[in-house]
Amino acid sequence: MLGPFEEWLGILLRWIHVITAIMWIGDSLLFMWLDKHMYEDPEKRPYVTGITWLIHGGSYYTVEKRPLKAGKLPPRLRWFWMEATGTWISGFLLLIVVYWLSASSYMVDPDVRPLSGLQAVGVSLGSIVGSWILYDGLWRTPLRHRTLLCGSITLAYLFGLDWWLTHTLSGRAAFLQMGAVMASLMAFNVWIHIIPPQRKMYSTAAEGGEVDYGLGKHAKFRSTHNTYFTFPVIFLMLSNHFAGIFGHPLNWLLMALFIVFGAGMRHLFLVGFTTAGKIAGAFAALSTAAIFWVTWPAPKPPAPAAGDAPPFAEVRVIVAQRCAVCHSESPGMGFVEAPKGLRLDTPREIVEAAERIKMQAVDRQVMPLGNATKMTPEEREQLGRWIAAGCPLK
Repeated sequence: MLGPFEEWLGILLRWIHVITAIMWIGDSLLFMWLDKHMYEDPEKRPYVTGITWLIHGGSYYTVEKRPLKAGKLPPRLRWFWMEATGTWISGFLLLIVVYWLSASSYMVDPDVRPLSGLQAVGVSLGSIVGSWILYDGLWRTPLRHRTLLCGSITLAYLFGLDWWLTHTLSGRAAFLQMGAVMASLMAFNVWIHIIPPQRKMYSTAAEGGEVDYGLGKHAKFRSTHNTYFTFPVIFLMLSNHFAGIFGHPLNWLLMALFIVFGAGMRHLFLVGFTTAGKIAGAFAALSTAAIFWVTWPAPKPPAPAAGDAPPFAEVRVIVAQRCAVCHSESPGMGFVEAPKGLRLDTPREIVEAAERIKMQAVDRQVMPLGNATKMTPEEREQLGRWIAAGCPLK
């Protein structure tokens, strides 16, 4: 752990990551929307393949789509590559600083699979590199012309990776890692399949040659892939805030449902309430209903009487050994201060935090992080009975 420097580095990288991601996602979705809303040029100009009009700030903007042709190139072009590059580099550095440098704490859950920190890092890096090789290789085969089949194989692979990650890494790390994999596919698409073909087309037109417009179609095809990844990646990158999702026993199913939901919403937003849009919206709605059904809490058993609760002395020992290692005035495990400012040093602090303890350690069982302090099922059950009985201090 690098102490305050690591914390400030994390803040800086997150700030860069959020800004560049907003720009990248916004630009990508805007171009996809424009392509779906281009109309025939009223003036019938042969060099205009589509036109649309947008209103903002009391004025309207005319947007024309023109092919790259020799002698008809604009004086200035805006190339959209910095957003993707900045997002991926800052995200990869965050993955290293936040997760890889603390892999044994953040990425490993012995109850899922007893890995070393180095093995967890290997899983992380290997899943990124391996996924690109498989995904890119698949979409280079003749199957790419059968979009529905090839897309189904890609989705099946992502679901399989989802299951494997959630059964290999801690739930929190698995969700983040899945987001890192999909975001990497997007960035590699930009660097390899989107920007280079367009630069080649531009160079050919600038030199007066015959432009191969198939290169542009290929670039657009991979760009379309990216927009289907976009919404799932956003949720996966924010998923560490939702312990009830990544810590759920069926977290692999919930991840798959969120991927379906995100892809469906993308399609609905970009194509509108067409037949295809309604079908995509129906998939999104069904996945939402399934998420609620899976995560809906089970009926609570009757609260035990105070006399049935374990003695507070036993509860305090459990908290001291399993929770206060980090949540104390002088935390260990590499923390400079108690995570989220939660301290469990005194009886009063323990009672005040009882509901938080119940949610994280008893119901969701996502704390201690990666079960680093080896809290047992019996100890979780004792905490639950004590809290349900009203937190008696006897």
